[in-house]
Amino acid sequence: MKRWLCILILCLAGCIDGRSEEEKNKQLQDKLAMTDTTEITVLIPSKVSSKKLAITLPRCFFGPNLKNKVVDGIVEEKAVSIMYQLPTFSNFPNDEAALHQCPDFSKPISGIGIRPLFPKPNKTELEYGNYWFKQQSYQYALKEQRNNQTLYRVGIAGKLTTFANQSDTNQQDISIDFWPFDAKDASDSYPHQIDIHSVLDKEFGLGYTVYSSRYLHGKHKPLPNQWYFADALIDIYKHNESLLDHPEIVQGFIENNNRILDYIHQHSKVID
Repeated sequence: MKRWLCILILCLAGCIDGRSEEEKNKQLQDKLAMTDTTEITVLIPSKVSSKKLAITLPRCFFGPNLKNKVVDGIVEEKAVSIMYQLPTFSNFPNDEAALHQCPDFSKPISGIGIRPLFPKPNKTELEYGNYWFKQQSYQYALKEQRNNQTLYRVGIAGKLTTFANQSDTNQQDISIDFWPFDAKDASDSYPHQIDIHSVLDKEFGLGYTVYSSRYLHGKHKPLPNQWYFADALIDIYKHNESLLDHPEIVQGFIENNNRILDYIHQHSKVID
């Protein structure tokens, strides 16, 4: 009896050790991925067709977040995050070097999420022009409207959103989500982080965060006399103004997004 008990204990210990080794191996693979400069291609399937978005970049830019195994340099994912050093997307490319070297994960990271766009329930086609409003109109409540622009409240936390549709100066539909500066809570960090969502290639979209100069340091921080659209957004609400009266700020976000789209297009393509 004691013999079988010992065998059982050894078997259980082996199983425990096996899981431990598996975890160690996963941690090692994740660590190696963070410095791996080998190019891989991530495929993201569309939700409305057989097309796929193929994104090719060094492995390290995808960090440890890939769910599936890379085989022959290719992996398919439902969505993906591409990691760069903060503040790469704030006045892109704020840090030109960050586009060409693996991010240092011990320092602040700024990610860009890429995923397929979803049609409305029971629909098979995507609807553009205020895509996000049409997709989830129940989230938005009209706040103010003028100068051919509309500002919406989002939820009950004070967040605001405006949309800019594709045009001669705007490559794709874009949404700008932000918390207006509140003098009663001047230390609040939320107004300094503006969330941007954009159509990428008709059936795909991307999202990222633009930071105010509060989060930019050294050579990445705008000069005192340099206009920066994210800071300007905060300043107008300090003076009780509205984004709808400042189209130049919206245009600043649009031009920044156009540059980001140009960069992503250099490293991606849609395949059938």
